[in-house]
Amino acid sequence: MIKGTILGIDFSKDYTQLAFIDENGNPESISFGTEDNYLIPTVMCYHKNLKEWYCGEEAVNKREIPDCVSYEQLTELILEKCEEKNIEMMQAFFSYLIKMAEKRCEQQSVKNILITVEEVTPALVETLTEALFLLGYEEGDFRIISHSESFVYYVLNQNKDIWINRVYFLTFTKEKLVNRQLKVIHGRGPSIAYVEVDDLSELLTYEQVKEDPKHADMVLFDYLDEAFKHNVVSGIYLSGDGFYEEDWEKSLSLMCRNRRVFKGNNLIVKGAALGAKEFFHIPNLENYLISCKGRTRVKVTMAVKYKERDNTITLSNVGDYWSQAKSKAECIMENPTKAHFEVNDLLKQQKDEFKLDLTGFPERPPKTTRIEVNFRYLDENKFEIVIKDLGFGELFKSSGMEVSKIYEL
Repeated sequence: MIKGTILGIDFSKDYTQLAFIDENGNPESISFGTEDNYLIPTVMCYHKNLKEWYCGEEAVNKREIPDCVSYEQLTELILEKCEEKNIEMMQAFFSYLIKMAEKRCEQQSVKNILITVEEVTPALVETLTEALFLLGYEEGDFRIISHSESFVYYVLNQNKDIWINRVYFLTFTKEKLVNRQLKVIHGRGPSIAYVEVDDLSELLTYEQVKEDPKHADMVLFDYLDEAFKHNVVSGIYLSGDGFYEEDWEKSLSLMCRNRRVFKGNNLIVKGAALGAKEFFHIPNLENYLISCKGRTRVKVTMAVKYKERDNTITLSNVGDYWSQAKSKAECIMENPTKAHFEVNDLLKQQKDEFKLDLTGFPERPPKTTRIEVNFRYLDENKFEIVIKDLGFGELFKSSGMEVSKIYEL
């Protein structure tokens, strides 16, 4: 039995949603006020005289009051920069969300939280982390992931016949139309759940749906018809206001040919709850690596000798968030000549090798040069390796020399 509530939070630009894992291990969305009201406006309001924060619907109702400052699209405010004001706002907003969840779950305290956002950025992670620390949570109590990753957790917890081939997740909001495509790649090692994101905003807009729904239906039909010629798709999910405007007769007819099709606005938040269950309770996707925007897509190894045998050490694996994909290793070299590295793209089944020249390091007797290898990503498609000469204890002091390489994928 789960002790304490495991909570998923979809923290999106316009609305926020909550879902928890029930006693049977299933995700359940949390409604507010009425039975089918699952959307919390991602809006805050601060009363300068009373020094109080208002959240959600209350913030919407109070934003016209004098001395109240309204903040909307909170995710956009904290994407680029971590500021003290943003941390204070997020502390108040997530305190409100947690209290709402505890009220729904009969005052059972929220033990673990998984927050899903459109795009994971270092500033957003830092801001939300600091806010949750102030609310009494520790680093191991919560996770922050992308919508694409939530999509993976939701789909892989469904019947396998849905994701035996590609799965499309079409999201049509008032701002944009996006198609996330999930493909599960099986091999000798762990399976890879790979997500591609296609922004179709230039293809079709929400305004076009309102103005000429039949034309919009035809545009989407043509896009899908062409896509299905190149990809075998077994499941399709539809979400967002755009798909609730009209019947999409031709497009739906095409989608439903030998495919499972679903429509709903709570897939992402239920995926967040299932992801929280995976991280904090019972993992059942241990044999899957997730590769999507914001996560690393290659495996980087360094050649070493261990007990006189050729071996490798992994500096970075597939599926880590690039901003957190850092590692450090120390080695003793026979002679400081070259360090050998391999970049393995498991998705494309391609390998690349490169070397770092260490002949500039001081000459010493064999096995008396200790090096430190530092690995980090500079952005999603670029990593850096720095090798430092550490010397060898009291026998040989460090020269302070280092060599480095920036590798672009």
